[in-house]
Amino acid sequence: MKKTILFLLCSINLFAYKVESTNNKEAIIYPSKVVITESLNLEDDGDSDKIIYPGISKNIDINSINLIGGDIKEINLERKTDFNSTLEPYLGKVIQAKKNRKTYNLILLDYKKDIVGKDIKTGEIYILNNPDLKLNGNYMKTENNLIMDVKNLDKQLSLSYITQGLNVSLSHKLDIDMKKLETWGKIQNNTGKDLEDIKIKIISELSSPRLYMMKSEMADNITRNDSSDKIEYNLENTIDLKKSVERNVKLETKKINLVEEYVYETREYSKNPTRIVEIENISDTTIPMGRIYIWDDNKFVGDSNIGFIPSKEKYNLKLNKNFNVIIDKKIKNSYSLGKNLIHKDIEIKIKNKSNKKINLEVNYDQLPNIWTELKSKENFEKISNGKIKFRLDIDKNSNKIINFSYIEEKK
Repeated sequence: MKKTILFLLCSINLFAYKVESTNNKEAIIYPSKVVITESLNLEDDGDSDKIIYPGISKNIDINSINLIGGDIKEINLERKTDFNSTLEPYLGKVIQAKKNRKTYNLILLDYKKDIVGKDIKTGEIYILNNPDLKLNGNYMKTENNLIMDVKNLDKQLSLSYITQGLNVSLSHKLDIDMKKLETWGKIQNNTGKDLEDIKIKIISELSSPRLYMMKSEMADNITRNDSSDKIEYNLENTIDLKKSVERNVKLETKKINLVEEYVYETREYSKNPTRIVEIENISDTTIPMGRIYIWDDNKFVGDSNIGFIPSKEKYNLKLNKNFNVIIDKKIKNSYSLGKNLIHKDIEIKIKNKSNKKINLEVNYDQLPNIWTELKSKENFEKISNGKIKFRLDIDKNSNKIINFSYIEEKK
């Protein structure tokens, strides 16, 4: 099968089957590509074995084209713009070109095959194939025409192809009060054309294979399937996606378990602990990776990135400081025992001014290299030679004091 891309100045063949409209449109959006399938409704001239599809996406990969209901002999992609009459007056003048989301301000040098221009700031020469052009503040109107030489046509035709420019970014909204996690998909249509009455399927690929084969409770008109290597969201109803427009769609809502605690590292300059929220995924399906926005008591308290959270696994979110909890630490007493031994008494005062009880983890990480006989009335856990951990429940509007001692050996 012969496949070529032409940038022509002439009219397309008028004696052909022209795609008058399409229906049954579906877009499967992968992280790096989009597969579009649509049924073709042809205007029948009956004089040619060509099919002309005007207005096809400019980002189409013609190597990926698959026609069901006919045999393709040759494929051409024409960009129908009269560059001669439009661009000739701009030779030697400044134009704006856009390619792969990058904008160039260029002095136009040539346009007959590719757009050749010199950057107005750096003087660098750029050769751009098929960019979007902006002249006097207005983008040039161009149209891509897909021309297929075919034979053995059926009455029902379906066309599938890979393109770029339809992107999805997944994000989450965590409601701490409700113990609820919503997953949203922001769909951006940068294909250069409107996509009307189209069915959307979103594929989020897992970083490593995990087997679930489950379905979870979804948002209205959304279904989901997990397999060993991907998460798949299906929008039951068709939607309209205007070009250069973003649309945010709620994909699912999960109930989760949350455990809150506060962590304080004594080496920190701050006197306030950090709020940590542990998310436990109690559903049967994986939570996909994405940006997460956290709300508590209808107030925004932070955002972060999360990775995939498989079923029954946990993930810790590090949030803001709690300024209602104040921690002071000091060496209360220090004296020599002789023979390079020093006795030290440490005091850590904790004041909880908030109106709720908290779980607090205090990590004292300022122990010397060599120490013995650490004594404390509070239970502690040795994390390393220089660090011990205390876990405490601090009642609302209350104070707590940790006292402990150890003997340091100096070399």
